[in-house]
Amino acid sequence: MVPISAVTIIILHLTFIVTFLVVASLSRIFGAARKKKPLYKLFYVASLLMSLSMVVSLLGLDLQYMALAAVGLDLVGLILGCAVTYFYWDWLPRELSKG
Repeated sequence: MVPISAVTIIILHLTFIVTFLVVASLSRIFGAARKKKPLYKLFYVASLLMSLSMVVSLLGLDLQYMALAAVGLDLVGLILGCAVTYFYWDWLPRELSKG
């Protein structure tokens, strides 16, 4: 496996965590205006999964099973965040094509 430093782990995870939190905030505002279900809350779950993955990664830098658990948490968090983005923001391309 490719060795990754703790600083790299922190920076990469914080990038996704902050991105999900910003998109959650935007989704909350647009979702309220469009009267959509509050699916944006799943962005917080994705951020939590990414945070847990960061902690697991940092605690088990040299342990193979901890690295696999961290990768699993990363995948679940990223897939969840991307899926929510895809389904929650499906109205945007239609709105842009009207203008």
